[in-house]
Amino acid sequence: MADAAVKKAAVSKSARAGLTFAVSRVDKKLRHARIAKQIFGASSIFLTGVVEHVIGDVLKKADEQAAARKSKRVTDQHIIAAVRSDPDLARALQGFCFSSDVEVPKAIDRILPQNEQAERKAKQAERKELKRGPPPPVAAPADAQALDD
Repeated sequence: MADAAVKKAAVSKSARAGLTFAVSRVDKKLRHARIAKQIFGASSIFLTGVVEHVIGDVLKKADEQAAARKSKRVTDQHIIAAVRSDPDLARALQGFCFSSDVEVPKAIDRILPQNEQAERKAKQAERKELKRGPPPPVAAPADAQALDD
């Protein structure tokens, strides 16, 4: 009877799943988002694992960027460069606005061959010209009108 009265120590879902991120927080956010009427209990565990994997991948690539630039610290510029250098991550985070004033090359510049990049930049310049519209007409000087009369 004494054994039945002893409580087991509480073990979190994160610890049971072997994850670092909090499964309970992801579960709470999933339920409050009201994506569906019912949410499977293990879906928060799977989603937490995916988020942890993606964040780990981004940090690993950011660490490689920092090492390539001989920096001891990983900064926001390294994270931006890591995301933009990987086509899959760049596509996944294409709507996200990184707030940094450092110019980082985009993934499309690494994907396309040189000739296609040149064509793409020419089309971009052409579109900018079309947005500006035609130049305003130049007014004739007053002396020219006097000569015509």
